[in-house]
Amino acid sequence: MKKIAVFLIFAAVMLQMAVVQAQDSGGLAIAQGYVGAEVCANCHEEEHQRWQGSHHDWAMQPATPEFVLGNFDDVDFEHYGDQSRFFHQDGKYFVETADAAGESTIFEILYTFGFYPLQQYLVALSGGRLQALSIAWDSRPETDGGQRWFHLYPDEQIPHDDVLHWTGPYFTWNNRCASCHSTNLEKNYDTETQRYNTTWSEINVACEACHGPGSVHVQWANAPGSSGDNFGLDRSLGVVGRWQRQQGESTAQLTQSAAPELNGQLATCGSCHSRRQLIGDPDDPGHFLDKHQIDLLNPPLYHADGQILDEVYVMGSFLQSKMYQQGVVCSNCHEPHSLELRAEGNAVCAQCHSPAVFDDAKHHHHPEGPGSQCVECHMPEQTYMVVDPRRDHSLRIPRPDLSIAYGAPNACIQCHQDQSNLWAAEAMNDWLGQSGKILPHSFGEDLAGGSLGSSDAAEQLENLARNESAPGIVRATALAMLAEQPDPAAMQTAYLSLKAEDPLVRIGALRAFAALPPEERIFELLPLLEDPIKAVRLQATSLLTPVPDRTLNEYQKNVLGAALEEYLEMLDMHADTSGGQFNLGSFYVDRGNYPEAEQAYIRALALNPHNLAASMNLADLYRLIDQDHKGEPILRAAIESAPQQAGPYHSLGLLLVRRQNYDAAEGYLARAAELAPENIRYGYVYAVALTSRGKVDLGLQLLSDLNDRQPENSQILYALVDTNLGAGNLEQALFYAEKLKALQPQNPELDQLIQFLRREL
Repeated sequence: MKKIAVFLIFAAVMLQMAVVQAQDSGGLAIAQGYVGAEVCANCHEEEHQRWQGSHHDWAMQPATPEFVLGNFDDVDFEHYGDQSRFFHQDGKYFVETADAAGESTIFEILYTFGFYPLQQYLVALSGGRLQALSIAWDSRPETDGGQRWFHLYPDEQIPHDDVLHWTGPYFTWNNRCASCHSTNLEKNYDTETQRYNTTWSEINVACEACHGPGSVHVQWANAPGSSGDNFGLDRSLGVVGRWQRQQGESTAQLTQSAAPELNGQLATCGSCHSRRQLIGDPDDPGHFLDKHQIDLLNPPLYHADGQILDEVYVMGSFLQSKMYQQGVVCSNCHEPHSLELRAEGNAVCAQCHSPAVFDDAKHHHHPEGPGSQCVECHMPEQTYMVVDPRRDHSLRIPRPDLSIAYGAPNACIQCHQDQSNLWAAEAMNDWLGQSGKILPHSFGEDLAGGSLGSSDAAEQLENLARNESAPGIVRATALAMLAEQPDPAAMQTAYLSLKAEDPLVRIGALRAFAALPPEERIFELLPLLEDPIKAVRLQATSLLTPVPDRTLNEYQKNVLGAALEEYLEMLDMHADTSGGQFNLGSFYVDRGNYPEAEQAYIRALALNPHNLAASMNLADLYRLIDQDHKGEPILRAAIESAPQQAGPYHSLGLLLVRRQNYDAAEGYLARAAELAPENIRYGYVYAVALTSRGKVDLGLQLLSDLNDRQPENSQILYALVDTNLGAGNLEQALFYAEKLKALQPQNPELDQLIQFLRREL
């Protein structure tokens, strides 16, 4: 459940007046007019009644006795020594808690945010910001452990200067939560003053949040016989597929085409129920990928095989499912107004899957009870925000054998916590041996192998990327991973996938091209700058921003120029966040506009002083413009802020090398390699520093360890050859030169070196 704040509700009379005014003023105003849920209820009373009391209705509400669930009867709450107090006075609700300076301050609760299984509360800070408290109310029954105050980070101390403190950027409702918890949300952020003037039509998720503005629909309803696409609404949310189970068949089959498409209902629901980045107006009708860029199935958001790990809000997992491939949409299982399931228990699945076959012990191998419920095996839960379990919607068959091989979870062990993955795998094999079936879901195995870098990772990812029967989001993820496997076969797979029908696959193919230098991308990627899908265009543009205009002809410059304008417009949408300013800074660096880049990075750090990437990029920008004296204090502040992060140590070490302070530089480079031993680059630079200062034996030992971890890293091998050669270790130099030759058989210089070494030996 996201954190959120609220807007004032218009009275029904005012809403109806707005409709009249819109009708009087012309079609454009009518097309843009929101009328409010009470107007909708005049004709759609049944749907309105279902919606009342739903999670959408309660998404955000004013803090009044009708909506506040928490105990504000002068209740104290302590978290790692920090004291908070919840109380009410004169019909208003208050919290006394630590502010951004760590001082105990009283704040009025303005809005509630959600209601079950937890309810959060919003208070106002300066600059028009609404902040969500990190102390929430557990609204579950007391018998389930509820009816208590709890902290969202129960096992961590969060002091006032921590980035996760409730007063910080991650709890700002205006840019983190608002667009999905209110209707017709306008963020209205002023970059110059750093203030919000956020507005909305209705405080919660009401009818027009999903159906779009209703004034034209009202006009259509009041004028019998008038024509209008989709009854005057700007989006169609109906179910387009039809399924029927023929006699003797266990599963219903499509009888009316419903090809999977990120449009219509999925585009509307997915706007909020997905882990994504905003790239357009979420209230616009049309394709999901014209408004959002969905996150692919990479750790740490997903497990290696694509199962949910972090809070990913359903859609990324659902796109992996056979249900999505068969045209199933949200409302096939969920009533869209109450948000309740269409039926109780296994009856939801029985709409398409014969209960005589599937709701039977011969299938699920469990006695009647929790273990016999379809969702317990095929939609295991992951708990977020301490008390809020969410189900994985990839609807896969449990694979305890993959848990053994790749560490992915499985539903069996989630219930049988006293057993092992091996026990579960053997049980599954026994069941399958009885039925003669085999376990499907090979994409999970290939994805896990590629994600974790198995010995044949490149081959697994290439095969998965070419598999047109695999889900598009899975193929896209495999393609994006090929950027770490930049061999000719991988790049050929990526090139062919640029023409895929599924836009997600095209996005994944584009990401694979990150393995190539910018100037080598232009010919393949230029056509994608005019792709019909916005997310594809923006992905292509992001890869071409570093290409200098001087290397392009007039046609290429014009096409890239138009794409860059659209890309910059998207970046400006996020100018109120530290991450958004960081991306703006990186854009301006790529385009060679260093003054604008500097200002963007400075704004990023003003919005979030803990943004290490912004600190390091700003320091590196000062390196580019020969102003290392400005970069050094920034890196030292970053180390003080995050002493366990390796990046600032590494950057500061390199800066000190440039300033010829070699003793100090060695210490910082050593600390970076120690903190991030998995980072081969850090280890390599530290080893070179050691050998260049005469500590050859230490440097060679470190290079040898790095080679053991990445035997095919040519940079490490070259360093081993050169260092051993310089130290007179000709036998070792020959050994590593021959390893290099196996990787680069067409390199004539290696032939000459090997011949020389053999003669000398």
